[in-house]
Amino acid sequence: GDVGAAAFANALSANSCLLTLKLGHNHIGADGAAALANGLRMNTTLVKLGLGENRFGDEGAEALADALEANTSLARLFLW
Repeated sequence: GDVGAAAFANALSANSCLLTLKLGHNHIGADGAAALANGLRMNTTLVKLGLGENRFGDEGAEALADALEANTSLARLFLW
């Protein structure tokens, strides 16, 4: 859920070795997606992120899209 996503977001901001993170089917909503977006803005190592089958809606998708403008490492984002 959103609380778990926020915890991962904090870890992403300090991450220096994780390359792939799969968080599909975790009931992540808009708040969790926004938290993950904040972590992605600061992350420089994550290459693949799986967020399929979550329900963050347009608001969460917009937050993630904004974060991708700042993120230079993410090559694949899975939303299905």
